[in-house]
Amino acid sequence: MPIKNTALIFSGPVGAVLAVLCFLVLPGVAAAQQYYDPGLLRRTIDRKPVDYQAPGARLGGFVLKTGAELAWEDNDNIYYRSGTKTSDQIVHVRPWAQLDSNWNRHELNFSVFGDIGRYDSHDSEDYEDWVARLDGRIDVRRGSFFSYTAAGMKLHEERSSPDDVRGVHPTEFTFATYAAGYSHTFNRLTAAAEYGHDDTRYDNNRDGDGNVLNNKDRDRSRDAVNLDLGYEFRTGTSVFIGVETNKLDYDRKFDNNGFRRSSDGYAYRGGLRWDITGLVTGDLYLKYFKQRYDDTRFDSTDGFGLGGSLDWTPSRLTNISFHFDRSPQETTQAQTSGYDSALYAVRVQQELRRNLLANLRYSYTDNSYQFNGNTANSLASTKVTRAGFGLSYLMNRHVYISGGYTYEKQEANAAFFDYKTNRWFVTVGLEL
Repeated sequence: MPIKNTALIFSGPVGAVLAVLCFLVLPGVAAAQQYYDPGLLRRTIDRKPVDYQAPGARLGGFVLKTGAELAWEDNDNIYYRSGTKTSDQIVHVRPWAQLDSNWNRHELNFSVFGDIGRYDSHDSEDYEDWVARLDGRIDVRRGSFFSYTAAGMKLHEERSSPDDVRGVHPTEFTFATYAAGYSHTFNRLTAAAEYGHDDTRYDNNRDGDGNVLNNKDRDRSRDAVNLDLGYEFRTGTSVFIGVETNKLDYDRKFDNNGFRRSSDGYAYRGGLRWDITGLVTGDLYLKYFKQRYDDTRFDSTDGFGLGGSLDWTPSRLTNISFHFDRSPQETTQAQTSGYDSALYAVRVQQELRRNLLANLRYSYTDNSYQFNGNTANSLASTKVTRAGFGLSYLMNRHVYISGGYTYEKQEANAAFFDYKTNRWFVTVGLEL
């Protein structure tokens, strides 16, 4: 899967780890923070008409595509606070490149993306993010293949995350992941297995008085095994069942508040998959999950949830993508083991003219925290709403101009975590 450059007209807060579920660069990191915007690392222009797509450069058995975006943003609440708002303007520079194989058998892809943000009046908020990813497939025989993925990232945690320690500058963290799997098809029956490992490391921060804000109790690793069995009962449509087991280990046995946050869990799922070429692709499933924590003072995070991701093209001018999911998430909020997060998102792109594209998007996240204290300031629930629109003009295959707006609101049981923000964007993109 090629990397996708961040959409300025669909940007939002960064959580502890990449997690945009099906919209993310890394599908295997779906179980990470759902405070993350479902548009992060997605192209500003989701789909270009064929005659406006840059051809790239052929390098032997590979195709190289590269480009960059220069963007201006106006944000009226850069600290995402409920009280007095602080506004600023930010300039973004976002270079990216992807190298994809063009082979008859096997597959190898590499991509890299950078996001450099510079604030006009609050340079302590400046950041440099990067993401690099390698993925591919080794064909064994018809219907059988090995798959692999590896990625490394250096990112920053945005101020909207409840776990942000509110240091003098954004908290930086690194995320590394790798996964390997095997899939084999027996006539209409497909069996697949995958093992994945994630590793997250946070930098310490400082408060206004120079005191160290220790983030090392957030460092953790996660191992997971997925098994999947599917049956294609008609062309392009199949039923499937799957199971995942995971073990999450924190580097420190006790966090800064004296809690043991390591855990293990499992999830069962079953549903339908579609791959009707040119019309609809995706899946829809029902699942049950449970995450059990080492600390006996913590309740388990568990429940049933409906999940799925659908990409629907009702006409050659319209594309609609849906995503919804429910899963347990990590947090370092005191008195809280974790939270049950339900995410619902939709994005629509419409060709007004061949080179004039409009998009609308909406997402809603409902987060319910487990085993909270009874004080008024303890975080028990948050509800995050995001909505926006964008318009893109394609000058030719290589140059485009985009503009857009995003509204974001978080409502929590504790007023300290409430916020509203309005963000406007103008982007100039170059693609070779």
